[in-house]
Amino acid sequence: MAKHGSNEVAFEIDVTDAGALSSGLGTNYITKISDYVVNREAVESTPFGVTDEQYLIGIIRKREPLTIEGWYDDTATQGPDEILNIGRKTHAATRTFLLTFATGKTVGGECWIEKYTRTMNIGDYHGFSAQLRMTGTITEAFS
Repeated sequence: MAKHGSNEVAFEIDVTDAGALSSGLGTNYITKISDYVVNREAVESTPFGVTDEQYLIGIIRKREPLTIEGWYDDTATQGPDEILNIGRKTHAATRTFLLTFATGKTVGGECWIEKYTRTMNIGDYHGFSAQLRMTGTITEAFS
């Protein structure tokens, strides 16, 4: 059984609407990524006259929003405030993202930035968090 760690994870998101990953936010700002969850919710199909419920497997795969967190930086052109701040960026189109797990396994596609938060705590550096909603075709590649 293989064991993997955070040193094998990478995350990128495009710097502008409908741009290219090569200029996106890199993993160096990110210290936490939420769980990657895929649901395929069942649809109840219990007919009349039956005493136990029955289900069909759902047709649509639903991915829970992905949240990334890390250290706030408002000066870097590749930093989180420059790339994720939907309060001052157009955000009129989806952003391309790529999440790389251990040994090159990837999840990628398009996402919307649903929420961007700057966090402040006494005795700590400022942080950020962004909630990303995946949309459209999401590709899971296992190399």
